[in-house]
Amino acid sequence: MSRKKIFIVIIIIVNLLFAWSVFNMFYYKKTSFDTTEKAKLNQTNVDKIINGDGSWKWNEKEYDFYKEYSFSLTKNEIKEFSKIINSANAKYIENIRPKKWVDIYIVEKNGNKSLITLKQSNKNEIYFDINHKTFDGKELEKYIQKHIKRN
Repeated sequence: MSRKKIFIVIIIIVNLLFAWSVFNMFYYKKTSFDTTEKAKLNQTNVDKIINGDGSWKWNEKEYDFYKEYSFSLTKNEIKEFSKIINSANAKYIENIRPKKWVDIYIVEKNGNKSLITLKQSNKNEIYFDINHKTFDGKELEKYIQKHIKRN
C-alpha cells in the first residue's frame, strides 16, 4: 500500500472515532443510565438524622440552614425517612452544579456519620446525593419541609 492510501485510511478511522466519542458524550451517556437503581439506607443502624449547612427555597420563602432553620427526626420519623430514601429511583442529572442544597447527616449507633445532600439544579430538578450517586428527591424535599423549625 502506498503512503497516500495509508494516510486516507488513518483519517477515516480518526473521523469515525471522533463521531463515536461525540455520540457517547451527548446521547449514549444519558440513555444508558440505569434509572432502576435504588438508594439503600438501613434504618436499624440509624440513631438520629440532623441537618447540616445549606439553604433552600420553598414556595418563594428562603430557608437558611446555616443559622436560622433546622430539623431533626424522631425514631418513627426516621423509619418514614428511610422508606422515602429506599424508594427513590436513580436520576440522571445533566448539570451537577446545584443552585440550592441542604446537607443531611445520618448518625449511626456506632458513631459513624454519612451524608445525604438534597440539591436543586438550575433547571429546578430536585435530587439527592448519597454515596456519590444521584436519586430523585421530590418526596424527600416534601418530607423535610414538614419538619423544619426556626431556631
